[in-house]
Amino acid sequence: MSRLWLARSKMKILLVRLDGIGDALACTPLVAALRDAGHLLGIALTLRNAAVFAAETFAWTHVLERRAWPAHGHAAAGVDAMIAQARTIAYDLALVASEEPDAYVLAERCAPRRIGFINGWEKPLKTFILARRLDRAISRTATPARVREHEVETMFGLGAGLTQEVSPTRDVRRLLPLVCDSAVQPQRTIAVQLSPKWTAMRVSRSDLTSVVRELARLAPVRLLASGEETAELRSFGVASDGIDSVVFHGADGMRAWKRAIAEAGVLITPDSGAAHVAGMTGTPCVDVFPHSSHVRADMRRWRPWAARSALLIADRDAPVVSAARDLLETRAAWPKNAHC
Repeated sequence: MSRLWLARSKMKILLVRLDGIGDALACTPLVAALRDAGHLLGIALTLRNAAVFAAETFAWTHVLERRAWPAHGHAAAGVDAMIAQARTIAYDLALVASEEPDAYVLAERCAPRRIGFINGWEKPLKTFILARRLDRAISRTATPARVREHEVETMFGLGAGLTQEVSPTRDVRRLLPLVCDSAVQPQRTIAVQLSPKWTAMRVSRSDLTSVVRELARLAPVRLLASGEETAELRSFGVASDGIDSVVFHGADGMRAWKRAIAEAGVLITPDSGAAHVAGMTGTPCVDVFPHSSHVRADMRRWRPWAARSALLIADRDAPVVSAARDLLETRAAWPKNAHC
């Protein structure tokens, strides 16, 4: 694919991101650069991350429904409808940001040219199959321990030659409006994301409850949970302490959840989509990672991108409260009445 062709202005570009919330948000600086270069953007998402960006970020949004487990891929009716829409839109190029082979097949059917990732000799058969569907293949490691850059930087590589920017922005003033749909008023509050990941990291319910009660001595605490995590909230047992809690459902709920994170003085969360919302909206974040042999590489790859953060490894003695106290003070420097 020639650089001259890539340099065309106002192309119609489809971004395919059929993964989770954090995966999608890692593309935010790339989206900012492509938009500012004058391109018209569409995006393919799934039901679980369909509202992760602000409604006006993309000219076209395609939402696919996954087939019921254990089947792979997406519902045929939704795929066919997206392909028909793509033909009407007439995309010039697709950027495949997903790991799933299904995403490459979809991109091939929706755009005449494609840029995406391969894993080289680490996954030779997959590389052979995917490379045939791409006009430009970018090599990336498939081994977590070998990762040397942030996921944002990896995703930004998809846009090489399409913008004048040489590195992904960390300017929250550019990123936040792509994520939040309404005005954001930073508050001196502490948001705590509830998730089964706490239990998976061997942080017991009683230990987490103790941490929340200590945090409540610093500032008002708000517990955040998705509809799928309602059981986590019900079994938490701090309602009698006057601690606020909110469960967010569906697309409107996700928008309210993003705003709650963007407005918080600090966010406490296991490494999850919540940490990446904080990373793109400037909310200081205590990001707790599970202990593993490649945890340091995970921290490099998935730390909150454009926000101050404390990266901790899960342990009952991890200094969550002291880290939250330090970060809460940094929020005082935030501009008031920030607007998305």
